[in-house]
Amino acid sequence: MPFLQEKDAAYIRTRFEREMQHDVSLEFFAPTTSGLALPDVGGEYAEYTQKILAEVATLSPKINLTLHSTLSEPEAAKARGIAHTPATAVIGAQDYGVRFYGMPAGYEFATLIEVIIAVSRGSTTVTEQTRAALSQVSRDVHVQVFVTPT
Repeated sequence: MPFLQEKDAAYIRTRFEREMQHDVSLEFFAPTTSGLALPDVGGEYAEYTQKILAEVATLSPKINLTLHSTLSEPEAAKARGIAHTPATAVIGAQDYGVRFYGMPAGYEFATLIEVIIAVSRGSTTVTEQTRAALSQVSRDVHVQVFVTPT
């Protein structure tokens, strides 16, 4: 059963066609991708997240979904800096370090769509004033944004 209603899928498909410029790889990391998960490691959320990502990937030929198990492929998770599951690395022409942890449901689904489009463009809609302020940062900064279910 699809997560998206057809009218919503059509809207997202149109946005992807209009706004995506380059291919995007969604590298999904779960405790397992075979259906059997260890307790307390995000297995249930991972299963739903995988299904959501698979459906999103069907909405554009520019989106490629790759599934990884952190249990059987710990080196892949380490290479992408994945610390928790479920996690999705959103990678465009280069890896900008965008990681989406958790399940993209509710308002977070809209965020996932916007992230995919931004990564495909290789740019964001950050204002010039913000860019100027960020240019003053003289060291690497690890930014994390936390959201809670609504």
